[in-house]
Amino acid sequence: MTINFDHKTPIYHQVARIIRDAVAAGDLPEGEAIPSVRQVSAEQGLNPQTVLNATRMLIDEGILEKRRGIGIFVKKGARKTLLGQGLKRFEATDVPALVHRARLLGLSRKVTLDLVKEKFEE
Repeated sequence: MTINFDHKTPIYHQVARIIRDAVAAGDLPEGEAIPSVRQVSAEQGLNPQTVLNATRMLIDEGILEKRRGIGIFVKKGARKTLLGQGLKRFEATDVPALVHRARLLGLSRKVTLDLVKEKFEE
């Protein structure tokens, strides 16, 4: 987990993003407990309230669920939800930005697609 203390994004948002990415990648499988607030705060040198704020946000989003007396777990269906949201964001933001940049550089569709294919093969 890498937290950028100098970044303008609040730390609890960064922690939430790291957890979301781990769930989307399958590194935190559905139904499994996430590390405890105390454990994450101690390992990362964070205030426990910061980590708690991140987990509460993800509980509100339906990504995590709290099981009283047991811990916080990745909710069933969380990965599918995150992948769907990521695809929508990719289609709405990343692809148009790529196309816009390619056009500014005077790249043809073929050249742009070839560059993307090359990156996938790396």
